[in-house]
Amino acid sequence: MRHLYIYIKSAALAAVVALGAASCADFLEIEPRDIVTEDNFWNEKADIDQMVAGCYASMQSEDFISRCIVWGELRSDNIFPGANVENDHYDLYQALRENLLSTNQFTKWGCFYTVINKCNTIIRMAPVVSEKDPSYRESDVKATIAEMTALRSLCYFYLIRAFEDVPFYRESVQQEDEVKYLPASTFDYILKEIISDLENVKADAIARYPITNQDNIGRSYNSNCNRITRYGIDAMLCDMYLWSGEWDKAISAAEEILAAKAADFKEFYSEQTGSSRNSTTPREMAPAPYGRVAYLYENTRQDPSMSFDAIFGTGNSFESIFELSFNYTSSNKNYVTSTGLGRLYGSGNSDKDLGPTNQGSGFLTVRPDIVSDLKQKTNAYFQHVYDLRYYNSIQPANNDFGEGTIRKGVAQRFNIQGNAGNADIPFINTQSSNFTLDREFDRNWIIYRVTDVMLMEAEAYLQKATDEVNETNTELMHKAFDLIYLVNRRAISEENRKIATNSPALATRALMMTFLMQERNRELMFEGKRWFDLVRYARRDGKPDIVRANVPSSKTVGGSSANNGFPSMAHLFWPYNKDELKVNPNLSQKMIYKNEATEGIEMNK
Repeated sequence: MRHLYIYIKSAALAAVVALGAASCADFLEIEPRDIVTEDNFWNEKADIDQMVAGCYASMQSEDFISRCIVWGELRSDNIFPGANVENDHYDLYQALRENLLSTNQFTKWGCFYTVINKCNTIIRMAPVVSEKDPSYRESDVKATIAEMTALRSLCYFYLIRAFEDVPFYRESVQQEDEVKYLPASTFDYILKEIISDLENVKADAIARYPITNQDNIGRSYNSNCNRITRYGIDAMLCDMYLWSGEWDKAISAAEEILAAKAADFKEFYSEQTGSSRNSTTPREMAPAPYGRVAYLYENTRQDPSMSFDAIFGTGNSFESIFELSFNYTSSNKNYVTSTGLGRLYGSGNSDKDLGPTNQGSGFLTVRPDIVSDLKQKTNAYFQHVYDLRYYNSIQPANNDFGEGTIRKGVAQRFNIQGNAGNADIPFINTQSSNFTLDREFDRNWIIYRVTDVMLMEAEAYLQKATDEVNETNTELMHKAFDLIYLVNRRAISEENRKIATNSPALATRALMMTFLMQERNRELMFEGKRWFDLVRYARRDGKPDIVRANVPSSKTVGGSSANNGFPSMAHLFWPYNKDELKVNPNLSQKMIYKNEATEGIEMNK
């Protein structure tokens, strides 16, 4: 992706490729305007629907998904270099060393601005189409604008968390001579604007799309989680409010989601009991100590992978709020494979066709310290050996538990059994059938799910509380504790809950905040959340100490930040790509990256 005008491309081309494969490379060619124009394309609701589908198709691209992982997870304490990354993927290896150069391919943000420009185009053209097509009603137009505003806001949210300050466009660009090269707007300005945009359109968004015959309630939830709904907007707002420090609003957004899930449970699942239950049936969890209830999948000793199978294996689960779907059907000729997840986490990297089945590591893998955590009983990451998220997230290479690979997000199913031969490790991923990777690589990429929202709400309660001992703070602590407790308890099979220590005693706000941060990492490991969480905590503190405390120095050896471990807040964000700096005269490189010796020449080699 060379320059801004290339990927903020013509609306005409967007219409042509809307339903095709969505790699950034697909958008390099700009069609002449007389081939497809606004006058002969934007005529009916079907044209809008095609463009909306094109936005989601663009988000399914390997470039887009890879950046969600690299920007949100790679620099965290969870990730370690995988198979042959030093030799076969130079840019990933340099990022793992914290040697961030303006030549690194992951400084290219084109795929995100492609989606942004598509959204801007649809927002502008939807009212025009409504005037031509009476079937495209005013309520439909508002719903479309709400959906596209949400996708645009989500893209900007990723961009500011990765780069801090970025150019901010609300107007669509159709051809090169319309491009306005804007300077970077600040993180806080963009965050405020996208929050305001979402607040203004949330009421217009679809709360639930009609259930169709393809929505197999009881096996998978339904297609509502594959498109932005009102509750997807709530999840985005809840997340953004944590970054803006608006605790009451974060709690309110989370409660709207949890209330909707409770209503859905009662409508679709409350009558299922006993033998009618299966591995994709959520349950009403027993109340937490202070009375909170939740509706989640519940792991059992007979089926310790129940929640994993439903959420990550089958996909489109009851607990999902928004995920990009790669569900494969042989008749779908436009099927887009989830190669971003496959290459980075679990496909291996010598097989460019990614299949049919490969049990090797991807370019990224799990830190050895995490793999050995249970065996060595350090409990630095997982509290105890009964936490099933360990076995569901990681595939140990052998019974020594010294090395392992990431299986969450790429495996279709695990075969986890009791490990009678090892009292220290009560469960094990069996060697005979440890996991299955489909040749189609159709694991979905989950952006928001229920337990993520529950933990965000708990964070808001803890931030709202103070260290003073009084009735108000005690109540806030109790509310936060219940939410964390329910997430933590679900991760343990029913039979082991009395044995395992589920959570620390309710003591101080500081201890509760530490417990929350640890629980978010355990629950959301490898889901593109951890690095962003660390950056959020650091921004709240106004200093990068919490990042230095969590990201080990051994990970950054040889990199530009290694010797002094993220010396400033600026080091938490990526540099601008060198090509962007060449084409946009109003964009200036960040001060800490201006000393890069020569473009294309590695520092600290």
